[in-house]
Amino acid sequence: MSPSTEINYEVSGRRPRESSSKLKPRHLYMIATGGCIGAAFLVGTGRTLAKGGPVFCFVGFAFICSVIGIFSTILTEMAAAVPLNGAGTDYYPTRFLSKSFGFAMGYNYWFAYAILVPFEITVSTLVIHYWNPPVHDAVFLTILLVVIVGLNYLPVKDSGEAEFLFSSLKVTMLVSIMILSIIIVAGGGPTGERVGSRNWDTPIKPWILEGSVGSLLAFLGVLVSIVLPMGFIAEMVAVCGGETKNPAKTLPKAARAFVFRLAFFYVLPVFFVTLICPADAPELTSGGSGAGSSPFVIGIKTAHIRVLDHIINAIILLSAWSAGNVYCYLSSRSLYSLSIDGYAPKFFARTNKYGTPYWSVTTSGLAALLAYLNVRSSAGQVLTWLVNIINISSVFSWVLLSWSYIRFRKALEVQGVDRNRLPYRARLGKSSAWFCIFFFTVIGLLNGFQVFFPSEWNAADFITAYIGIPLFVLLFFGHKYFRGRSEPWLVPLNQLDLSPLSVIDAVSVGGEVCGQELDGDKKTSG
Repeated sequence: MSPSTEINYEVSGRRPRESSSKLKPRHLYMIATGGCIGAAFLVGTGRTLAKGGPVFCFVGFAFICSVIGIFSTILTEMAAAVPLNGAGTDYYPTRFLSKSFGFAMGYNYWFAYAILVPFEITVSTLVIHYWNPPVHDAVFLTILLVVIVGLNYLPVKDSGEAEFLFSSLKVTMLVSIMILSIIIVAGGGPTGERVGSRNWDTPIKPWILEGSVGSLLAFLGVLVSIVLPMGFIAEMVAVCGGETKNPAKTLPKAARAFVFRLAFFYVLPVFFVTLICPADAPELTSGGSGAGSSPFVIGIKTAHIRVLDHIINAIILLSAWSAGNVYCYLSSRSLYSLSIDGYAPKFFARTNKYGTPYWSVTTSGLAALLAYLNVRSSAGQVLTWLVNIINISSVFSWVLLSWSYIRFRKALEVQGVDRNRLPYRARLGKSSAWFCIFFFTVIGLLNGFQVFFPSEWNAADFITAYIGIPLFVLLFFGHKYFRGRSEPWLVPLNQLDLSPLSVIDAVSVGGEVCGQELDGDKKTSG
């Protein structure tokens, strides 16, 4: 049994690894926990609470996190067997569906990640407004943009260290908030008032319509609104896992802990914040900026705890800044991936001596300039519309990656590859992938469904909620017409490239999992 060897990417067609720097397992585990905890979660949860009430808010997060946890297992099975090696997850639709799907998915990723960077920067400046500084917004926008983009020029290891620190602080503060919530609920606040379950006295809030139909609409609206804070977190684990020295070992460990971390750092904080923050608090929907509309800050204010609201505000600022750093990283790697596949100019694949694709980082950083639109108050709505598009981008990602997994599994069967020798196996297998396809398709169709009620109709909301669908179709058929007319709509299963494929033996050497390369047309023995 031989240890893992370097792969000849020119021969195999696999993506080249970045030249040197690698993330360590501790980076992967911590980034997987707190990397995407940003404004969409810490601020956006307030609107979700106001829309459906505490029960629907909590149940909605628990349900979506459960589905994301299931989805993460099928993605990890592919990522451990076929590591991304510095590329984006659009690689899997390219490899297991067709180049046209990979092309459309690649630009879908790049656009979504790129837009999320100015979103987080903008919310960071709004959070700063909590202190009413006598400085123009453009100053803070510039500082945040330079630091976020600048960090992504550093070697992967250094960028990983910075994000490890950010994520560690976010996780620590979330744990502190949960402990504080227990104290407040039990009556340990400055006023001595026992909050208990008072904020759950009205557990459900109807939305749009009254009665049971309004309650159903509220629950559906809650599920859709949770897409943004939960979007792309599973993909981030797969992408960061490809930056580690031994993805076959580190990714399975990260996947096993991922579901529990979702529960502890997403679902539990939501539960506690519904206990300390009233769902009818006017700050949640009054258009208060940044942390002024965060349920975490409102809960602290309601408990009359001095100074702590400023600390929580600083946490939200740090979280938005940190999430912007992660999305800039993912955006640059998506563009790098497109270049490697020949879907973007070759210079986007150029890397410096640290292995960083500097042109991809630069271009993705330019997209962050959209944050300056919010220097004018009327431009804030523009960014809100762009963020609405991100929801449908998340849905496309989840559906196509689930479909890619089904094709990956079928290719293993057709080509006689023993699945038991893969580094990681999803417990529910193909059935979980089919469920994810069905569920996320429904969520995608419901994105913006409220506009179909006369009282809620808004042309701009309708366009931004569903324009992602025709754009994706246009990208797919555009590539098919100009570049892929001679290729099949789907690559035949017996022609899918499974070589080299990472497999493992049941034993390890020196505590390290031993990866081997497996030719896709040969069945492994024992």
